[in-house]
Amino acid sequence: MSGKVAIIGIGNKLMGDEGVGIHAVEYLRVLSPFYSPLTKEGNNKADLLDGGTGGMALLHVLEEYDHAIIIDAVDFGGRPGDVRAFVITSGDIQLASDSTQISLHETGFAGILELAKKIGTKLPKITIIAVQPETILPSLNLSEACKKAVLSIPTFLQGLWR
Repeated sequence: MSGKVAIIGIGNKLMGDEGVGIHAVEYLRVLSPFYSPLTKEGNNKADLLDGGTGGMALLHVLEEYDHAIIIDAVDFGGRPGDVRAFVITSGDIQLASDSTQISLHETGFAGILELAKKIGTKLPKITIIAVQPETILPSLNLSEACKKAVLSIPTFLQGLWR
């Protein structure tokens, strides 16, 4: 992986497993202040960013990078705690015919990507690290399945760098 890389955790830590992306970035920070997956060259670094609940501010952050790895809770039909990677290209972004679907309030990550395409923003290569949530209810704690998933994220990221 070359160029400027960001690992961005998004989610809401007040809603249980919805905050798994934020927990993952916090865990990576504990491992190393400047997270560096093991690579052949040994020089790939990534900025670790807390993207919170996303929003329009992420659009400007994405412009600064060549590759953005987004860690988030995603219901992809797996077992709780399953981790999958999805690469997003501009061709994957489907524009809604009704522009009112995008609001500046509570815009999800998909909405941000859609808006970026509509206004012609240059997006980096985007990889989504999706963690299947078990429960999304008011709580400061992750489920046991998502706690295990957070611990597996460094190994998962190493696989992306190869």
